[in-house]
Amino acid sequence: MANPWQVVRGKRVAGRSATRVRKRNPSPLEPAWTPPPARYGVGVHHNVAVRASDGTVLRADIHYPTVPETGAPAPGPFPVLLSITPYGKKAPPPAAQIGGGATPYLIRRGYIEVMADVRGTGASGGSFEMLGAVQVSDGVDLVNWAARLPNSNGRVGMFGISYLAINQLLTAAAVGPGSPLKAIFPVMAANDFYRDVVTMGGVPHMRTVRAYGAVYSLLNVVNPALEFAKRGAHERPRAGGLAAVRQRGRDQRQYFRSMIGDAAAGGDTAFDGPFWDTMRASDVLPDIAKNDVAVFLVGGWHDAFQRGAPLNYVALQNAYTGRPPNAPMEPGQPLSDRVQLIMGPWYHVSDLDGLHLHALQLRWFDRWLKDDTEATVTGSPIRFQAIGSQSWFQAEDYPFPEATPTRLYLAEGGQLTTEPAADQTEATLRYAVRGPISGRSLEQWTLGMGSFMAAQAGRRIRYDLDNRKLQREALTYTTDEFTEARLIAGPVTLTVQATADTTETLWVAHLDDVAPDGASRPLTQGALLGSHRALDPETTWYTADGNVLRPHHISTRAAVEPVVPGELTRYDLDVFPTAALIEPGHRLRLTLTTYDFPHLVPTQPARQALEGGTYRIRQGGDTPSSLLISLAEPAAFTPDESRGGT
Repeated sequence: MANPWQVVRGKRVAGRSATRVRKRNPSPLEPAWTPPPARYGVGVHHNVAVRASDGTVLRADIHYPTVPETGAPAPGPFPVLLSITPYGKKAPPPAAQIGGGATPYLIRRGYIEVMADVRGTGASGGSFEMLGAVQVSDGVDLVNWAARLPNSNGRVGMFGISYLAINQLLTAAAVGPGSPLKAIFPVMAANDFYRDVVTMGGVPHMRTVRAYGAVYSLLNVVNPALEFAKRGAHERPRAGGLAAVRQRGRDQRQYFRSMIGDAAAGGDTAFDGPFWDTMRASDVLPDIAKNDVAVFLVGGWHDAFQRGAPLNYVALQNAYTGRPPNAPMEPGQPLSDRVQLIMGPWYHVSDLDGLHLHALQLRWFDRWLKDDTEATVTGSPIRFQAIGSQSWFQAEDYPFPEATPTRLYLAEGGQLTTEPAADQTEATLRYAVRGPISGRSLEQWTLGMGSFMAAQAGRRIRYDLDNRKLQREALTYTTDEFTEARLIAGPVTLTVQATADTTETLWVAHLDDVAPDGASRPLTQGALLGSHRALDPETTWYTADGNVLRPHHISTRAAVEPVVPGELTRYDLDVFPTAALIEPGHRLRLTLTTYDFPHLVPTQPARQALEGGTYRIRQGGDTPSSLLISLAEPAAFTPDESRGGT
């Protein structure tokens, strides 16, 4: 058989290389830009009252520039940067990494920063509902209030990570045209909360949701003490004393317990539907473009929202050309410089390998909130680092037209081949739950907190070095060695053709880079509960020849369909998108199993239906199982200078 890795088609601009080889993590933005020096001190007003439209009193800390010699408020006027956090605006490390504490770097360079508590958290009144409609309304109220602050120039930006990032997208979509909100900088934001993190292919990610609920509840026990220490002139936080604090904590814990318990029992929250609709940024992203809000997205290939960041970019760019938000971009479509994306091999909570995030934020806000044309970002709006590479690559469209969708077939003997075998064979996989699984999966779905804490202590923990332990009792399929360096860049789909002897199936797929010494470095992962296999043809992406490039499963209760025992059934797994450099001498390996415990835990009804299942996977013949990945030469990612911004 010919070696498939010698030639991969890709777009290239003659005479230029898109691989930007730089020293370790300087700014990837072009042209070069020097941040202005710090000119101001920092002052703060604690727990300022903000009355929401429904009368609820929210509380915010206002951090403002001061005259260094006197400590008096600097006259400005200054733009205002707003963050709305459920973790407590005075949250201590490491919680501050996901939404607490001010940013002196920005304030000293001429920004007022407002840190507001989400209603029902910190010192804000009202009842908590995760990313609910009333919270979006609060965001609009806070934007309008912030624009009128003393010494404000009337322009507002938003920034923050995780929950705060999703909140930015929802608020920016709701403010309406002509709003003071001009720019946002969401870091690690979901596109579709249900599909990005609550489930993977319909399999609940209950450990992640449970861990989030526990951290959230803990912080909202700690935060009242912090607020009491620096509470400002308003009444004591959580008026009513410790009894009120305890009751609020019980209410918050009950919120998450009810959600998790309902999902585990197979209730409505285990399926896509109204409960998750308010958390689906994908539905409202076109409104951000209508409102003319500039968006700088940051995502990670190991992030909990790994799937969502590229989709947010696509929807926003499509909005400027009138294309459907859930459709893939068309190569060559007009681009807006108001939408930018940076991706790297980062977990949810990360130091981004030294990338100066605050300097990137300063540049973005100086451009859109201060009209500093020297801060304008030019060139390709997508910049990414691939797993295994220190280079910055550039692109315009997603999915990347530079990368060729390449089908690999699961073959007898554990091989991944470029052609299906003529004769049909079968491989047997039995449903089992083993674990717990450590490594990348553990770190990704605990938000990277382990490696972040280690880094703060001066140590470095790598969770992505070897995945062979997982492979011992699973099916594995491996390619020949690559003879030239290649990039995996974009969506990945595993299509399994199989029979089963149960009415439910569970498929978990891992894609690894195998080094010459045998070490199997995990790159990405996907899963699918067989009853959720139905595809939405309007939001599923297809290649030009009709193959599924990125599946989108419907996952509503009405669309769920039991597996028919003994009937050949097709399953298209959405293996989360990635970018990874595969060096010469390395191989790709697909690991197929039925568990990722304790991260993927099926509902109780599904577990009963899965018990004792045996699956027979088709290899070769007329209905072969296969893996579709997008491959490119690293040099294929060159800017297309013929396309201007809009």
